[in-house]
Amino acid sequence: MKRRGSSRRGAGAMLPRGVRALLPVLGANGGVGRSALAGLLAQVLAPTTRTVLVDTVPRGASPWADWLGLGVTGGAVRDVSRDEAVGLPAALVPPGRPLDPDAVRDAALRRSVPVRRRRRGDDLPDLGADAADGPGYDVLTDARPWTRPPVAVPEDPRWYAHLLETGGWFAGVVDTSTPVALAHVAARNAVRPSALDEWSRRPDAVPVLVTSASGFGAAALARLVQVLEHDGLAVDRMVAAVVDVAGTDPPRWMDGELAPVRDRLAAVVRVPHDKAIRADGLARLGDLAPGTLAAAQEIVTRAAELVRPVPAAEAPGGLGGPGGLGRPAAPASSGRPPAPPVRHRGPESPDAQQSGWVPRR
Repeated sequence: MKRRGSSRRGAGAMLPRGVRALLPVLGANGGVGRSALAGLLAQVLAPTTRTVLVDTVPRGASPWADWLGLGVTGGAVRDVSRDEAVGLPAALVPPGRPLDPDAVRDAALRRSVPVRRRRRGDDLPDLGADAADGPGYDVLTDARPWTRPPVAVPEDPRWYAHLLETGGWFAGVVDTSTPVALAHVAARNAVRPSALDEWSRRPDAVPVLVTSASGFGAAALARLVQVLEHDGLAVDRMVAAVVDVAGTDPPRWMDGELAPVRDRLAAVVRVPHDKAIRADGLARLGDLAPGTLAAAQEIVTRAAELVRPVPAAEAPGGLGGPGGLGRPAAPASSGRPPAPPVRHRGPESPDAQQSGWVPRR
């Protein structure tokens, strides 16, 4: 029996030919398996197109150095302790200077993807079969020792689109660090666009919202979607991943919380519990369960149906400024006026949520 949402056609050709796609992975809250899911999406994309994963998480909190075999002091893959031209910091250039294609490509660390033999009746992608430079994807992360000063990673999605074009990648997965709900509400209170506002305006980007497969995770996702709809964001172009991080059965009322969300988002995909990920993260890609990769492929397949090319007038070429991004350009038109900021409801408001609020079961 075929798995829901996956097919041989989707495994063979996911993204439209010649279209660059961005998949920002945003956690509704912390500890939901966001980085692991970002790596799974890159692993599924790698066989069919040149893929880069950009890790924006601060080095002390990012697992990618360990997953790449570098640790906090570097050395296993490349001697990053003495090579400052490796990793994400090397892709960031001084203000006013464009990105250097050779420097960007040399800064990326290669992540090999194991080649799996296709079994009879298996509808998973034949990983690595169509990769131009061999099976794998590139990773841009701050892989230097922890003694190096932190780097300021741009938040503007146009920088990531420019990065893809400069490095010759056609798919980019962005592992973000700030919980999206917190960042969005903070931006609304400051009367400025949030990062999710900017991502949702891009036709070449499909935000992936990640939450845990629990009652609290489902309620957090439902509240977030309600806020985004109220603010005028196109939630029907977003995909949600509900990740089983605990390996225990969630409460029965979780499906009731997710029911209205399924009708509003482009897709809601359950990512099953994977013992290999919970034990070693993405350090051993060969031990991942087939169901885990099938869930990641379902997300990518749905995102490929939603991604659209950026109009030529809005192409990111020739950007300067911090990290290669210069004067802000006019945001892509979404066909509606900018959403007004959400008014803060004080404790005297009758519908204000009190501390310790528990969703109705």
